[in-house]
Amino acid sequence: MSIMYYLHCEMVTFYDRYVRLGSNEQEKLRGYRDTNIERLKKGLTKLDYKTPVRAVGQGSYTMHTMVQHPDNDYDLDNAVIFAREDLPSDALRARQRVLAGVEAGGGNFERPPEARTNAVTVWYAEGYHIDLAVYRCYQDMFGNEVIEHAGVEWTRRDPSEITDWFRDEVVRQSPSPDRGATVKEKQMRRIVQLLKTFSKSRSSWNLPGGLLISVLVAECYRPDWNRDDLALYNTMAAIHTRLQWSTEIRNPVDPSLKLTYKDEYVNQTIRFKVKLEQALDWLTPLHAHECDKITAYQSWNNVFQHEYWSELVSGAELQKSAKFVTSTGALYVAKPAEPSIESPSHRFYGD
Repeated sequence: MSIMYYLHCEMVTFYDRYVRLGSNEQEKLRGYRDTNIERLKKGLTKLDYKTPVRAVGQGSYTMHTMVQHPDNDYDLDNAVIFAREDLPSDALRARQRVLAGVEAGGGNFERPPEARTNAVTVWYAEGYHIDLAVYRCYQDMFGNEVIEHAGVEWTRRDPSEITDWFRDEVVRQSPSPDRGATVKEKQMRRIVQLLKTFSKSRSSWNLPGGLLISVLVAECYRPDWNRDDLALYNTMAAIHTRLQWSTEIRNPVDPSLKLTYKDEYVNQTIRFKVKLEQALDWLTPLHAHECDKITAYQSWNNVFQHEYWSELVSGAELQKSAKFVTSTGALYVAKPAEPSIESPSHRFYGD
């Protein structure tokens, strides 16, 4: 069994403070989403068009894999599903009708909403944008509901399938405290979010989006019942190995469809493989018996390039350099002026 410097507690703190989206931010995003659905309904009614039969959340917000972004670059995906007879038969004209409804619904926009290839997009000055993907539904000859997405053309697709699949995988694959795990439940979701944070840590990298990372994690996830840091490392290594033999990623609910169907997505995946290899090199010192706290913090700081880890490095360096001073027979340590983040004692996995 290999050893790895123990930083589970620090990783949990990093996740809680700087990775997962807080409840206030989630509430704000939910408000934007609901406002745009109501705006669409109001505008379509004003134009004397039919409104959607229902709206379905999709993407990272609904999958609960959204992570904090310093520039508030949050993408909320929502499917608006119409009865087939209530939309134009042409996919582009269907998206244009939804655009007209959004515009007629009123509101101040940072820039005009746009009917793009896969959705109608609404931008906000704070950095958020809402994608309203347009769908139509009808019943086939056997009475089964058929749902189609208005992209370049109408394509059969259920907007809930990926979300339902991912939620099931998180429950199925993650260690459960009910079965003896000491980590919090739904570890697989945290690993997705930590890898998304890694992929966004340098704006120049241009790595895969959340869906591709989520699918790769579901395929290569290496759970650990006691440590999130070790689960993250082992999953990174497994994804890197997987991408060495193929950078093709397929839709998990319909393997006949490629998620890497554009050269852009293939190139992003190739870059992801390269950056994972670099990150694994940065983390190599964690496996040495002589690894100390400073080296361990610096290794993860190289991966995430985040002030949380750099402050841990600085705090550990100050502790190491603090001088022991003897005064009136008492031994005390000169403490740094700034408080440092507490860390657990030096422990290795496998010791």
